[in-house]
Amino acid sequence: MVEYVLAFCALVVLVGVLGWLLTASRRAVVRTESLVTSEYP
Repeated sequence: MVEYVLAFCALVVLVGVLGWLLTASRRAVVRTESLVTSEYP
């Protein structure tokens, strides 16, 4: 039973890290788009 709990916790942590990376990449894309479309050289 302990193995199942540990595997579930690892899965939850993995999903959380992937979600955080996805959010960070979306922020980077928005930041890059704003820099590219700005008129400041």
